[in-house]
Amino acid sequence: MKKHLWLSHLVLLSIYLIVSAAPVTASASFTDIEGHWAYEEINYLIDQDLFNGYPDGTFKPSRSITRAEASKVIAEQLGLKPTKTSDFPDINGHWAEPYIKAIEEQDIIIGFEDGEFKPNYTLRRSELAVILTRAYQLEGNSSSTFTDLSSGHWAFPHVSSLLANHITTGYEDGTFRPSKDVTRAEFSSFLARIMDDRFKIDAVNNEQKIPLLMYHSLSKNPADWSSVTISPDKFYEEMLYLKALGMNTINSKQLIDAKNGKAELPDNPVMVTFDDGYRNNYLHAYPVLEKLNMKAVISIIGWSVGRTTDLGEEQDIIPHFTWGEAKEMADSGHVDIQNHSFNLHNLGSSNGYGKGTLPREGETVEEHAERFKKDTMKIHQLIKEKLGYEPELFTYPYGAYNQTTENALKELGYQATLTTHSGISDLNDGLFQMKRINSPAYLPGYQLMERIVRDGVDVPFQAVSTREARIAKLEEYLGIK
Repeated sequence: MKKHLWLSHLVLLSIYLIVSAAPVTASASFTDIEGHWAYEEINYLIDQDLFNGYPDGTFKPSRSITRAEASKVIAEQLGLKPTKTSDFPDINGHWAEPYIKAIEEQDIIIGFEDGEFKPNYTLRRSELAVILTRAYQLEGNSSSTFTDLSSGHWAFPHVSSLLANHITTGYEDGTFRPSKDVTRAEFSSFLARIMDDRFKIDAVNNEQKIPLLMYHSLSKNPADWSSVTISPDKFYEEMLYLKALGMNTINSKQLIDAKNGKAELPDNPVMVTFDDGYRNNYLHAYPVLEKLNMKAVISIIGWSVGRTTDLGEEQDIIPHFTWGEAKEMADSGHVDIQNHSFNLHNLGSSNGYGKGTLPREGETVEEHAERFKKDTMKIHQLIKEKLGYEPELFTYPYGAYNQTTENALKELGYQATLTTHSGISDLNDGLFQMKRINSPAYLPGYQLMERIVRDGVDVPFQAVSTREARIAKLEEYLGIK
């Protein structure tokens, strides 16, 4: 058991681990990955600033990942900082010492029976399976098996979960090779498949697939349009597309009840989500939802409700809707107000503040959990008081989270968490750390639909050149005046 626990998050680690002081972000600069089977996955992680190459211009995809490297990735990924000395005698002075200390404090990785950590030992495929399933809370079992992995093997359930989630298929000869070292390419492919559904192996659509669309702000001013701000017309077009494609919007209660076996989801479910609680959601999105009889989840920041300036009254901010407007939307049944933290929506800073819900510099796990719970319950109680119900879904500010925040939310009774990881969520994987699909200003509505529809479904009116004309066609198709 000891040996397995250190695996538990080792994988996340190996990714950021290679993120050194002088990162190489241009994949074309790597001389040894062109034509490699994991080319796309490696480039994806590089684009996510998770991997770097070596000074000689190579990526070294066949090189094995070590425990130290994995520790760095995990610590960086989870935003962990060490606050006390380590019990491992063999890491003093090692380049990864602070990262190993940080993950040791949270019992993410445990050493060997002789008391050592062995930072330079390589990671095996069986260990990787344990790390990934624990780090990402992957669930499910596959009916498929490998010839070299019996049901009695300690890693069997974890490998089975990887199979069920389309993360691995093993080798062509029907083996998994659990004792084989994990290469940088293999690590890249496994992690990319977890982070983005596009890379999953034989990722078949089924009745449990639920696309979650991610929106933030709506503005009529083209100067505002960006990856998080789009025009009201673009939002309207995409809602029309959802209706035309036979997709049914759901709220958090429907999602949670379906997972808990209390109710059935409608055919072709989709969840429309907004983050932050901007007043333009009330002005532009809410009327669309009413008109088309659709639903959306809006996760709000507690301190900014009804405000037009920051807390210090020094700087203007994008106006946020009031509690009265939130109550109107919630009572209509078209809008589901949920938790986006009271005052943790910040990017972090050099003065020790962590990004979003992540820990502050020098903060222990216990201190972090207590601070996070206090903030969460502050907005939780406000929603209960102002809107008459208790939220059960938490949307992570900036998508930043770690195991401490996940555990804390479960202790507080939350049933689901939303991230900014790109991909289509599957009810079989559980409702925590759910992925979403963003709708940036530059992406036409029909292309967004192509990312979420099932195989064999044609998205109409792609040849229509303007959004205005597509909206007219969609309204005509749906009989909307």
